[in-house]
Amino acid sequence: MLQIRHYLLRMAAAALPGVLLWALFRPWRQGRRRAKGLHPGPYREGALLLFDIFLTGLLVLVLTPPAGWVYSGPFQGTVNLVPIRESVRLFSFYFKHGMWTAIWVNFPGNILMFMPIGFFAGLLSDRPRWWKGTLWTFALSLLIETAQLFVCRGTDVDDLILNTLGGLLGYGCFCLLRRLSPKFVRQCAKTQKGSG
Repeated sequence: MLQIRHYLLRMAAAALPGVLLWALFRPWRQGRRRAKGLHPGPYREGALLLFDIFLTGLLVLVLTPPAGWVYSGPFQGTVNLVPIRESVRLFSFYFKHGMWTAIWVNFPGNILMFMPIGFFAGLLSDRPRWWKGTLWTFALSLLIETAQLFVCRGTDVDDLILNTLGGLLGYGCFCLLRRLSPKFVRQCAKTQKGSG
């Protein structure tokens, strides 16, 4: 569990760049919405702030070399393009040696880490659809897996599959929120009419 706490702390350290990114683009976003006669409400801005913080934390976590590694150029990690087989081998190895944290990080962790992408894709969309959230998650995961070739990390098709599943489950969480609190979801939409 120390490794998981370490990952969370690394993500939290990237909160400031996320806040700066949100603040930098806020006047531009609000100007565009006002020009269209839309009211930039505080709920949407809050959701965008949380999303920016999460996204910068995620990118710092997955696009920096692992602790203890010395960067020596691109293509330092392994590449796995065969679905499932390597995950089964790794899971068996981890289970046999009681490496429970490695199991948690590599399997449920890869799903949970991308659930917010699917969730926010639904929450911040004018016309939320499950396939849009899943497609956004897949595209981001593919970009990350490709970029990891250049930062001493491995690239694995199974991570792409698990990350995309996480996006789909995150969209499911959005659907649950929409059912439980439709007013809140409407307040996060960018199509709110108002005088601003």
